[in-house]
Amino acid sequence: MKNEYKLWLEKHGYAYFTANARPSTIYDYMRGLKRVCREEKLSVEGVAKRIDSLVSTYQRYGKKSNIGRTISRSVRSSLVQFGKFVKEREVA
Repeated sequence: MKNEYKLWLEKHGYAYFTANARPSTIYDYMRGLKRVCREEKLSVEGVAKRIDSLVSTYQRYGKKSNIGRTISRSVRSSLVQFGKFVKEREVA
């Protein structure tokens, strides 16, 4: 599922690297997703099953908003995008 998510991000215009060859959005989002998996003690598939509640938990004013704002807020952003990916995948 992680590889599918990476491909989905790329398809939606996100990049692996910046023009200066530094890690970019896809890298940050994957790192954010990994952080949530570790924090929640869940696999990527487990996060997918609980995505709606996890987005709320890590958003501003959520129980874990302090983690949500780390890595330049990419933890929050990665969960939001991962949620879109999961929903799109369910429809297909």
